[in-house]
Amino acid sequence: MIFKYSFWAAALIVNILLFSSCLNSSDSIIEYPTDPQIYAISVSSRTDTASLLSGVVFTIDQVKGEIFNREPLPYLFKVDSATLNLTASNSYYSFFRIDLRLDDSDDYYTWKGDSIAINRLREIKTTAPDGVTAKNYKFQLNIYQNDPDSISWEKIKEKDPTPPAASQKTVAHNNLFFTYYRSGTEMKAVSSSDGKNWSGVNLSGMPHTVTLSSLITSGNAIYALDTASGSVYRSSNGAAWNLLQTNYKVAALYGELPFASPGNILLAVKDVGNLKFARAGNDLSVITPMNDIPAGMPVTDFSAIKVESSSSYASKFIFLSGGTKVDNTPNEDIWVIQEDEGVIKYIKSKRPTEATLKGSSLFFYDDKPWMIVTSSAGKNLLMYSENYGVDWIEAGENQVLPDDFTGRTNASVITDTDNYIWIFGGISSSDNTPFADVWKGRLNKFGSV
Repeated sequence: MIFKYSFWAAALIVNILLFSSCLNSSDSIIEYPTDPQIYAISVSSRTDTASLLSGVVFTIDQVKGEIFNREPLPYLFKVDSATLNLTASNSYYSFFRIDLRLDDSDDYYTWKGDSIAINRLREIKTTAPDGVTAKNYKFQLNIYQNDPDSISWEKIKEKDPTPPAASQKTVAHNNLFFTYYRSGTEMKAVSSSDGKNWSGVNLSGMPHTVTLSSLITSGNAIYALDTASGSVYRSSNGAAWNLLQTNYKVAALYGELPFASPGNILLAVKDVGNLKFARAGNDLSVITPMNDIPAGMPVTDFSAIKVESSSSYASKFIFLSGGTKVDNTPNEDIWVIQEDEGVIKYIKSKRPTEATLKGSSLFFYDDKPWMIVTSSAGKNLLMYSENYGVDWIEAGENQVLPDDFTGRTNASVITDTDNYIWIFGGISSSDNTPFADVWKGRLNKFGSV
């Protein structure tokens, strides 16, 4: 009994104190907050067994009155009902009223905190605690409308304005594609900005003896090697070429070193009878030999890419596949090269058993190394590695090359800043006839949701 009376006495004292405080206030009118803005939002659902909704980060644009998730939910994602949680500017008060509009209605209904069809939610209207000030938000739950891991392919052109050539190579430079090809005892080229419309290039200074498979880009220039003489040629515009004066005969151009500043090129040079790695700047005027090149590494007709991971600083390599070794035998390995304190280190990647590496084409895409290889049936396969060459995976059915993509080797593959894959030409796997067609593809996740 004593406890019962003590409780009511304490309650009475608290109310008297609150009443006295209100009487002593200079303004006895209660002012309700007038801010109707949503400052945080979260969504969850019992039917979301993978807990994807609860991890969604929503962007709230107060100026435009929009709420949306920048990172779309997986393709075909859907839940029957969801719980919505909205946070006001002050966590100690709630909105006076929350009204919702679904996609099958022109009218709002007052939300009582029950579960909602989140896939159908289109607008949220909040009214501040003053019961007057309101704000409207358009709500968009972004879900991939197409399989994000599927690659959509398109044939851009059947052939370019010139006859297809058995020896050809396409590179990207200064927002243009340059296709170089040998015609008899002449070297010729065409260029295009879109892969569809091509025009002739007035070449000068590029001898027909240049090994076209050696073409690389580094910094603001294109480089080509005359393998027979060990001479290197350079062009800053793709048309005018100059012979570079070098202090060593060059045996191979492997590409730009990922760890180096743009322009530092990895080479193979002949030094006192030995074949060594070497590095050089843009003009190749000073070539610095490094450690010996292993006997099995290709020196001609190989495919090479520079790999620079956006998520791992240490994952920076040069990959090599296919090509011919010093002893003129084919290279059937994938080499992974990395510079470490002035020494070129290398390992052999696990070799895929599904296809041959002869005439394979490497490219770097979606933060992964990819390859176009040829199966025993002469069909091209797309393969990629999620662990930088430790293992290679054959692309799924949603990523395969189109049915009318004729099997080929030695295609030029380029990826651009808009996340498109470009495939130029190549040599038929069945009868060695050259192609001059152009293909373009992109993962759906890089397009609109």
